[in-house]
Amino acid sequence: MVEASMTIPDEGKAMPSMKTIRERSGSEGRRGPVLEESTLRGGGFYRYLVLGLLRDGTPRHGYALMKDYQQRSGTPIGSGRFYNKLQRLAAEGLVTTAANPPGADPRRTPYRITSAGAAAFDVWLRDSANPDSHRSDDLCAHALLLAAAEPAVVSATLDRWRNDIAMRGARIEEAHARALTTRRASPPSAFYPLPVVLARRLKHATADIEFIDEFRRAYEQWMRRRAEARVSRNTPAGRGSGSRPIRA
Repeated sequence: MVEASMTIPDEGKAMPSMKTIRERSGSEGRRGPVLEESTLRGGGFYRYLVLGLLRDGTPRHGYALMKDYQQRSGTPIGSGRFYNKLQRLAAEGLVTTAANPPGADPRRTPYRITSAGAAAFDVWLRDSANPDSHRSDDLCAHALLLAAAEPAVVSATLDRWRNDIAMRGARIEEAHARALTTRRASPPSAFYPLPVVLARRLKHATADIEFIDEFRRAYEQWMRRRAEARVSRNTPAGRGSGSRPIRA
């Protein structure tokens, strides 16, 4: 059977489509929290996320920042953390309140970045480490502990992980197609990087599927070697006859 493949735009590299991956897994699976696309964590990065969104000098309130980030990244996120971080940044003098335009909702206070905030963001961006240098790998961390469980638990866990990732990859694939349509309709002056971001996430999902398949093969080979070793120890040849040699 010829398997379907997909090509990431701007990359030209074919990889199995998420539809094909789901068909290989044998079931649609359930959404699980462990392997879902992670939301932003850590207040340290959040402060620079807010400063970066305000870096162009346009005043915005928390809800507008949330919508802006979702449009750029395709990642769902709540507006509450933006409002909390804006208040903290204002106390540090990195952002300041701005006047609400006529007709705007008075309950939403816009903020603009200060010169100190712009300088802080630029220094952080210039001096920050490679974003992946300290990236946590929850999938590998969980996989390292699998061998301690019963084989049936290991098999069921790998199945669930694979199905979860395949479903997540399918959602990314659909979002990527929508993002390409949006980019084609965008004016030439607008920079719209979301298709590239989603293409990267899709590659990660595909790599995770391949890792799980390789892990399963390695685990099954290890289990077969253990079973063969036990059989060998229990056979007469493995145990030895136990009788003493006859002396002349």
